[in-house]
Amino acid sequence: MSDLQNYLNDLLTIDCEIQKNLQHLLIVSSEDALEKKSNEIKRGIREFKEKLNEMKDYTESFNLNESSGFLSKITRSSLQSDTESNSSKEVFINQLQIEKEHLSNIENRFRNAYLSAKIKIEQNERELLFSGNPSQDENEVIKRNLTNQMIVKKSNQLSSKFNEVNRQLKWIENQTSDLLPDLKESSNSIKNVQQDFGLMKSSISEGKRLLVRLGRREFTDKLLIILSLCFFFSVVFYIVWKRIF
Repeated sequence: MSDLQNYLNDLLTIDCEIQKNLQHLLIVSSEDALEKKSNEIKRGIREFKEKLNEMKDYTESFNLNESSGFLSKITRSSLQSDTESNSSKEVFINQLQIEKEHLSNIENRFRNAYLSAKIKIEQNERELLFSGNPSQDENEVIKRNLTNQMIVKKSNQLSSKFNEVNRQLKWIENQTSDLLPDLKESSNSIKNVQQDFGLMKSSISEGKRLLVRLGRREFTDKLLIILSLCFFFSVVFYIVWKRIF
C-alpha cells in the first residue's frame, strides 16, 4: 500500500501543477502566452499518462506473483498473503481506473479552456483593432497577428487541397495500374493483327505476280496457236496449189 501512496502523491503533484496552469490559461492575453501555457499543460498530461502506465505495469506484476505462487506450498500464511495481494491488486486497479477517468476530465477541461481563451484573445484583438484608441505599435501587432492567423488558415486550406489532389492522383494511379494489363493485351492483339495483315499483303502481292505471269503466258499461247494455224493453212494451200498446177 505504500507503493500506491507514492503513486498517488506523484499524481497529486502533477495534477496540482496542471490545475494551476489551467487557471492561468483562462487569463492569458496573447497568442504566445496561450501556446506557452498549453505546452506546459500538455507536458503535465504526458507525465500523468506515464505515471499511470507505471501503475499499470505495477498491477501486472501482481499476476506474475500469483502465477509463481502456484508453485509454492499452500500454508495458512501463504493463503493470508495471497488474500492481501488480491486485495492490494483490486485497490490498485480501482484507483488506476479512477485516475484514468480523472485524466479524461483534465483533457476535456484543457480543450474547453484552450478554446475559450483563444476565442477571448481573438475578440480582444478585434475590439482593439476597431476601437481606434490603441497606439500604432499595438495596431501593427494586432494586424500582424491577424495576418498570421489568415496565413495559417490559408496554409491549412492549401494543405487540405493538396491532400485532396494527392488522393485523386493516387486514385488515378490505381486506375491506370489496373488498365495497364488490358492495354498490354490490346497492344499485343494489335501487333498480331498487323503481322496477319503483313502476311496477307505478301500473299496478295505474290498472287498478283502469279496472275500477271499467267496472263503473259496466255498471250504467248494464243500467239503460238495463231502462228501454228497460219503455218498449217499455208502448208495445205501449198500442197493444193502443187497438185492443181
